[in-house]
Amino acid sequence: MNQDKKEKIFRYLQEQIAQADFRARAYVFDEANNKNPKRNCFIKLKMYLDDFLKGNFSIRWLIVPGFRGVGKTTLLSQLYYETTNPNLYKLYLSVDQIVQILGSTLQEVLSVYEELIGFAFERLDKPVVLFLDEIQYDKKWGITLKSIFDRSNKVFIFATGSSALSIQTNSDVVRRAIMEKLYPMSFTEYLKIKSNKFEVKGLSARVREAIFNKSSALEVFSSLKSLEKDVRKYWTGIERLEIERYMKYGTLPFAVRLRNEGIVYDQIKKILDRVISMDMIEIGQFSNEIISRMPEVLYSIASSEVLSVTNLAKDLSISKITLTDILSAIEKTETITRIYPYGAHTTQVRKPSKYLFSSPAFRSMYYNFIGNIMDESSYMGKLLEDTVGMYLTRYLTGINSSLTYDSARGSADFVARINRQNIIIEVGYGEKGFFQIESTAERVKAKYGIALSMSPLQLNLEKTAVAIPLSYFLLC
Repeated sequence: MNQDKKEKIFRYLQEQIAQADFRARAYVFDEANNKNPKRNCFIKLKMYLDDFLKGNFSIRWLIVPGFRGVGKTTLLSQLYYETTNPNLYKLYLSVDQIVQILGSTLQEVLSVYEELIGFAFERLDKPVVLFLDEIQYDKKWGITLKSIFDRSNKVFIFATGSSALSIQTNSDVVRRAIMEKLYPMSFTEYLKIKSNKFEVKGLSARVREAIFNKSSALEVFSSLKSLEKDVRKYWTGIERLEIERYMKYGTLPFAVRLRNEGIVYDQIKKILDRVISMDMIEIGQFSNEIISRMPEVLYSIASSEVLSVTNLAKDLSISKITLTDILSAIEKTETITRIYPYGAHTTQVRKPSKYLFSSPAFRSMYYNFIGNIMDESSYMGKLLEDTVGMYLTRYLTGINSSLTYDSARGSADFVARINRQNIIIEVGYGEKGFFQIESTAERVKAKYGIALSMSPLQLNLEKTAVAIPLSYFLLC
């Protein structure tokens, strides 16, 4: 690194340090100068840092992956602002700025930072906390942070990234860092951010236990019935239209406090445009012509029930292999979630997969901002399916589980396999019966089925199924 570049980085770091608190305030406080509520994961992440500052060096590297718009920068800014211990150095860096604007690398910037504070990382006089946003922009971020992690136990690293798959499979990271994925907001987080409505303590865990960890439909029904008083207590004073608002845009933190839906959808479109124009280029080796076709692929996903790769490839006049690569790359950005057909590794390997949006707000943008892609009833049903898929993906991650769907006509939306036992799940925005569950139960052995809808809590012993209102499920 020549002297001119070193001086440029030196001035950049001085400016970053001087302005960091001011910039963080934009994410920490609202227009009325009140602190914005914090996501549920904030407490856990802050606890790791507090333990480190007390001398527990067992966990010193946290990575927070999540798709664009899910709130990573706000979370990192809140952590930075709340870290007020004077006996440490702290540095906030946007790695995309380092690479794209400064024309440098993370390694070069951190090397100059050592000179700026007057200590090499091996010889620190007090701890350093690094807050690094969008690390995936530096292709060598893994080896750079591994080196710093190994050089000193006085360095604590927070890092966020928009490509969870590439982050989680980085060999320089997996044995050292703790992954704390940031998911779209749950319904209770949405109301906490929007209205300071706090959940009933412990209720979410009890609802999850009742829905997913019982041995029979009767046990599910009885357990949920016992929670009726607390569920009603939570919903007191909440408009039922909040469920619709939540599915349309409330899973994304930035959208909650915007009052103009047109602006919300414009921002969501810009997020997806950046996914295509920036992230997709980083993930796959696609030509400009193929990149230009990706909005059509996303639009097709938004308007489809189940996606046939063969048929869509013909419609778009691209090869099946190319379309498969495109879908795989979009999945890596976490914009979509692929749901395989039940038994995909055996009898149904030729059946098409179902693609859901990781946030229902993405599908909502296409319906409300780009143009009507289906009738309103189907649209609301697909929003709910995205929402339930989002909840199930979050819950099933990290446990002995899988999520598939039954590809037969007239069948249920999901089959959740937990500890080698299946739960059949059907989703509907209006009233919902048990027909689809019964149909899937003829082919899939399951301990029980659940129908999620606006219907009241109801037990059907004959069908070994329970109708569960959204007012229960959205609390889990």
